[in-house]
Amino acid sequence: MLASSEPKANADEYNPRVTTITRPQHHFRYLTDASGDWLATSDGKTLGVQGHVDDAAIWDISDDGFNHVATGLRLQSDTTALNCATRLRLNGSNVAADGSAGDDAPPGPFHIGHGPEKLPSEYLETLHKEGWVALACVLPPSVVDGLQRVGCVDAYAEREPVRQAPLAQDPAVAKVSVEPVSLWLTREYMHTRDIRLGHSPGVSALIRDDGKREVQGWHNDFPYLWGTGDRIPVPSGDLVLGMQRNVCVSDFTKENGATLFKLGSHTSNKPPPKEWGISTHTYRRGHRAEFGLPYAGPDADVIEAPAGTIVLYDARTWHRAGMNQTDKKRGAIIQALIPGFIVPFMDTSGTYKAFLVSDAYQEVTARERKEVEKLMVHKIVGPGGLFAIGIDRELTERVRQQAASARSVY
Repeated sequence: MLASSEPKANADEYNPRVTTITRPQHHFRYLTDASGDWLATSDGKTLGVQGHVDDAAIWDISDDGFNHVATGLRLQSDTTALNCATRLRLNGSNVAADGSAGDDAPPGPFHIGHGPEKLPSEYLETLHKEGWVALACVLPPSVVDGLQRVGCVDAYAEREPVRQAPLAQDPAVAKVSVEPVSLWLTREYMHTRDIRLGHSPGVSALIRDDGKREVQGWHNDFPYLWGTGDRIPVPSGDLVLGMQRNVCVSDFTKENGATLFKLGSHTSNKPPPKEWGISTHTYRRGHRAEFGLPYAGPDADVIEAPAGTIVLYDARTWHRAGMNQTDKKRGAIIQALIPGFIVPFMDTSGTYKAFLVSDAYQEVTARERKEVEKLMVHKIVGPGGLFAIGIDRELTERVRQQAASARSVY
């Protein structure tokens, strides 16, 4: 039980600092081949296709085609219309599907896609400096619409939820899971190419707070879980073991429950203070009635952002869920990204296998299928070869029986 002397939070205090991310007026473009790889140039002279997005893959619209943002290389195009296929020319020569150019080269075609507001290197600079970054409206409107349909929010608020893995319901869930800029940033920030999803993707809908039910307290995210389980020792050192990707499926506002943060707290290498109301305590029955709500005063931060925005942050950042004070459901996808050597939070194999036999699998590109597999299939590589890791049902039942008969499983 909690000590009766635990500080009582001021339930009426809800005045965090607000950072507002505005909807961009301009987005760069992607040029992708039939498999979903990106046309890119590093030297401003030669072209190729690559399986990730960095500055080399970012293009902008010019008078007669596209201009490479980082190097200034210009391509002529039949059209610059978003979501259209086009043939490209470099200095009058056709650009083939592999990026090679020549008079005899068969032209692409390439697909014109919705890109980010800024160069990936600009986002990375902010991430390194602040420990978080917002990719404003980085998701195309079609993907946002699909996520809202799956989550039964916004225009789909009256839709009944479907009892099926979200990844198998709509290609939008796969597309947001493999959003290329946030994945590149995660790999750069954690200094590893080998990353995984800590749990299967799902769309949550936050309803109006009823003033009574227990709420999420302050914590650090997986795999640290300081404030909810303390899986990684404190302090944890310099190695970054987890990133969190919050996807705004609906507009995020202070009023509808946008996440509360203590921005910059990732550098403290400490858990949130108990007096702020940590999750270990706040989820206990009767906690809210006795102690009030977790801290939400001027030392906390709220990031307001339009739908389609991804907020990416160091998992050591103190944060907690906001509270919806409106009558509209607020949709979100909360995803943990971890290095491949960290044990995942949940088994993702069942969801991935459901995706393989779904219509959604057929509606994404070869590149997106490959990336989903890398993110969701956990593997062992050793002298015996390559193995996919999954749940052993018999051993799971055994350890559950042992846990039920013992005070602790440790």
